[in-house]
Amino acid sequence: MVDAKKVKDMVAKKTNKFMGNLNGTSSKIQPHKHCRICHATIPLAADPRVCTSDECIDKNERDEKNQRTVRILMFVFFGLFAAPYLLSLAMQVF
Repeated sequence: MVDAKKVKDMVAKKTNKFMGNLNGTSSKIQPHKHCRICHATIPLAADPRVCTSDECIDKNERDEKNQRTVRILMFVFFGLFAAPYLLSLAMQVF
């Protein structure tokens, strides 16, 4: 059997050793987020989660617009398929 505690301890040691030797930095990494488009580091308070680049902002706006359109179309198509079924159920009840 594998001793889970021993494995976790070994992984923690290796992680601390690796992160401590990374370019002479400390073993603590500052909390941050990454831009959804270019994956550059951005502050935690960034909302929406994109950097200040104009290309990233434009692409994020287009993506959000496309997501809204797809979401609306999904509800419309669901309604088109669900409406006849619900009407047939309503006719059977009455």
